[in-house]
Amino acid sequence: MEKQILEILLDLRGEMKEVRIDMKEFRSELKTTQADVRSIRSDLKTTQADVRSIRSDLKTTQADVKDIKETVNRIETSQTEDVIAMLKVTKQHTESEFHYLNTRLTDIDKRVFNLENRVER
Repeated sequence: MEKQILEILLDLRGEMKEVRIDMKEFRSELKTTQADVRSIRSDLKTTQADVRSIRSDLKTTQADVKDIKETVNRIETSQTEDVIAMLKVTKQHTESEFHYLNTRLTDIDKRVFNLENRVER
């Protein structure tokens, strides 16, 4: 009976060694896992900071695009107004030239008419 108890104790001792080895492995894996979790937390904080930075940049970009659109609209409006003003100036100049040439032509026509009347007499 003592022999059986001794065998049981030896078996228990062997199993206890295995449990200790398993516990050491578990602790080692736990430390590795904890280090991985710390690394993930650090990466997550970095990612969150990057996302905040991207949000800020996006807001700035949206504001810049809005300013650019307003500027383009102002330029388009200004261009239209400039073209209309240039057309008005050109029209005034053309009308002035027309009146000048018309007056000259009328004067020349009168002179030719008078010369024809003199010749006929």
